[in-house]
Amino acid sequence: MANQDNANIFAVESTHKVPNTKHRQRQSKIYSPDEFLALPMVQEFIKNNPNQYFVNDETGEQMMAQELAELYCSVNNGKKMKKALRRAFGDKA
Repeated sequence: MANQDNANIFAVESTHKVPNTKHRQRQSKIYSPDEFLALPMVQEFIKNNPNQYFVNDETGEQMMAQELAELYCSVNNGKKMKKALRRAFGDKA
């Protein structure tokens, strides 16, 4: 009877168990760059800061400045990517 106090002795989980927040973040939608640029919040940001987003006319390549790239990482829950971006630009992470 020593295992009587152990809740998970028979590998049974409660059906009303609420998932942790960290697991919900993994399930959140990851936006492609085109979907991200179509968001109203981002459109307003680009309108207020036109130097944050560039499109190369010859290749069609889309380029984002640091602030917009950090915003993209924040929307997609990319903490590690955001930290790497800041280090690459010379800011302390």
